[in-house]
Amino acid sequence: MERGSFPQMEKDILKFICANQGAVNTDDLLFNVCYGESSVFSEVIGNKDKFVSWCSQGQPKVVGRTRLQLCRVKNCQGCRGLHLCKHYLFGGSCKFSRRGCTFSHDLNSCQNQNILKEFELEMLERTELCTLLLQSDNTLLPSICYDYNNSQCNEADACKRLHICEKYLKFDCNCFKTHDFSAPQPLKCLQDRHVPEHLMQVLKSVYSNKEALRSSDKMSSGGNIGNRGSRGNRGNRGNRGNRGNRGNSHQLPRRLSTSDILADLKSTDLTSYTSDITAADDTDGSSDGGPSRKQTARGGRGSRGNRGNRGNRGNRGNAQRLQESRSTSDIFGAVNNPDASGDDKQNRRQQTVKDKTEICMYFIKGHCKHEERCFKAHDKMPYRWQIKQGGQWTAMANNEKIEKDYCDPKNTVSNTDPQVHFDTMTCGSDPVRRISTINSVLEPTFIHTTEWVWYWEDEFGNWREYSTPNARHGSANINSTQLEEKFLNNDKDVVEFTASSQSYSLSFQDWIQTNIKYGTKKLVKRRPRFVSASDVQTQRVRRPQSNFTAVPDYWDKSQILSTGYKRVLLQPSSNEYKEIEKLFCQTLIGFDILKMERIQNKALWEAFQLQKNHMKNNNRGQDVKEKKLFHGTEPKFVDTICATNFDWRLCGVHGTAYGQGSYFARDAKYSHSYTGHSDVRSMFVSRVLVGDFTRGCSEYKRPPSKDGGDLNFYDSCVDDVINPSIFVVFEKHQIYPEYVLQYEEKRSTVSVQNIYGATTTIRPAATPRRVVAPAPVVAPAPVVAPKPVIAPKPASPLYQHTTSSYSYQTSTAHTNPFTQSSSSSPSSASSSAHVFDPYSRSSSSSPSYTTTKPKKESDSCVIV
Repeated sequence: MERGSFPQMEKDILKFICANQGAVNTDDLLFNVCYGESSVFSEVIGNKDKFVSWCSQGQPKVVGRTRLQLCRVKNCQGCRGLHLCKHYLFGGSCKFSRRGCTFSHDLNSCQNQNILKEFELEMLERTELCTLLLQSDNTLLPSICYDYNNSQCNEADACKRLHICEKYLKFDCNCFKTHDFSAPQPLKCLQDRHVPEHLMQVLKSVYSNKEALRSSDKMSSGGNIGNRGSRGNRGNRGNRGNRGNRGNSHQLPRRLSTSDILADLKSTDLTSYTSDITAADDTDGSSDGGPSRKQTARGGRGSRGNRGNRGNRGNRGNAQRLQESRSTSDIFGAVNNPDASGDDKQNRRQQTVKDKTEICMYFIKGHCKHEERCFKAHDKMPYRWQIKQGGQWTAMANNEKIEKDYCDPKNTVSNTDPQVHFDTMTCGSDPVRRISTINSVLEPTFIHTTEWVWYWEDEFGNWREYSTPNARHGSANINSTQLEEKFLNNDKDVVEFTASSQSYSLSFQDWIQTNIKYGTKKLVKRRPRFVSASDVQTQRVRRPQSNFTAVPDYWDKSQILSTGYKRVLLQPSSNEYKEIEKLFCQTLIGFDILKMERIQNKALWEAFQLQKNHMKNNNRGQDVKEKKLFHGTEPKFVDTICATNFDWRLCGVHGTAYGQGSYFARDAKYSHSYTGHSDVRSMFVSRVLVGDFTRGCSEYKRPPSKDGGDLNFYDSCVDDVINPSIFVVFEKHQIYPEYVLQYEEKRSTVSVQNIYGATTTIRPAATPRRVVAPAPVVAPAPVVAPKPVIAPKPASPLYQHTTSSYSYQTSTAHTNPFTQSSSSSPSSASSSAHVFDPYSRSSSSSPSYTTTKPKKESDSCVIV
């Protein structure tokens, strides 16, 4: 079948590759685009102008390429290059356009469209075309400095080539060379080429693809030297010196099947694939009566009859034999298919097949449309324990029993005969492995996925699941799903988290949890969640979406409503309360939190998690930046926000300096200004997905574009990109109102020292009640008091409060001004001790309140 018979599939494959960083695993490409049609697939990717097969770390890949290049001639009148500004290609906009950039900024111009159609690239978006050209056009990016990698570059930082470790582009490397494109020297080189910052994160894959293309071209040029005389392949007469068609033994397979391309790659990771091909050649090649590849490689005389076959017609039969013996079905479609009982029927096939390390979920559910062409193992259980004997992986007996023992983290060996040692993954002297379905984190809505659980060992040897509290230990603020996500992103990472009042770090590489303060260490294990055969049979429906957006573990499960919300009061002694209180008091001093409530709104939480996952996918799988921010509001809006989330039409009433959205503050002090003027104020603490942000503008009704196009936008706006304190969010699903605080200004305190020298702190009520005095006795007429009787020894006066009226009194007796006299007789006052009053300014009369009855006029002077 001619290659030109699949033009649309060829375009689909190239578009799929360019949309996935320029290279895709061969299995994924075959499954997703070609739907398992290996023969068609091998025909399509045999087009060397567009595809190159490569193997990286044992994984076959297909790399996209093109012969199209950017035209670098200003005001070019016409050529076969793409007439487009490099800056526009990189980011969708050009900062020099206003200064008179002479290059075109129109990808859809007639000239460019004709060029794209000529190279069959008209279906690509700008970003996809950018990916393809970055790895194909060597003029767009600086090259790698090979002198630096050989420790011989004398130009140091002045070198115009990148000082990046070559090994790092192929696999993880821990050498002393630079592995960061943002390091000073590589960053300067890239900036000199005007490479924008947002492309930094894809440069590793771009340079890795460039190296694959370069190596492929080098190998192709070396392999075709012997064919220089093959003009039109007329009877292969130019190959007469290569007796046995040794020159053609490389050329024909590359045109016929992907397996032959992979076999020619000089990679140490191709062991399993080359063995598959050799076994297939030895078996199938001889079955048709034709020469095997082994014979052909030795220059077997069976191929000499092709010398006189003009037009290469004599090679038709031989080409067919090669294709049959070395087709991609041996690599991508051969099925290792144990039945439900796990017996060894799969070993009946004599030829070696591709090793399959993942179980097909569709086959478990009922049927896989790819059948034997599926590149995943077919099994009726989502896990399968296998042992390697005689170079072949075979299913083990007691599959479910071994799995159950393995899922319990306290077990190091299985309770089966023979035993499986989980720490070494061996059974006796034979290696053992466990294959399973895809991780539930990667496919959260699918059934029959594998859920991984994380445990830590406490001081008594008990294994505790993360985020699960017990009597002695508080729950961690991170759960198994979050740990699994971080582990999949970087299995050498160190994650920090808190539990109760302690902070911990967890090393994925060492499987050790360390208390940051005390340095104590605990073991960590990761085990799958056990699923029995009966569970598999009953689980026939898709997982409910709510499992993906499950509510947080720290929510009160008894107060979760299917609709609406609940405000759950937090206790001041809880860690959750203390965390928010600390955040609140960092900038807002002089206020007391009267009440803190957690908002449990299941619908808003699920919408928030879906938005978070959507933003993560748009961010190439990287975590989205999330913050806990404050928002002050008036009490009348609290219930509305709890029920339906924030509405910028209400939140934006106070100003739109940085955009017409919902405003949040890093500091509680700022949000306090928008809480109204009541005695008791209200403030929200919200989770906000700020993501990638830029400086806001009052005219913005949504975040601006990152590249000037209509697809790539910022997530939020801020007041200051370097040190943001105000965040503006335009999409309400990026917000979850998590806590609402009610607080008031602290009451002032007064310290009073009594006559004995002790200090007493008096804290008045927030709104002191007015004390209403008894109704005074109104005298019928003013009475002029007689001249006061002067006591022989003047003493400090005291205010006295009578039972019928307020009166001034001078007395020779001195009492404690903070106590009330319980005696109502005049003698009780006269008999009291003489004590010095620290509050009296002089010995003259000064008023003092008491609760004694008024004395006779001869004893005191009463003024009504």
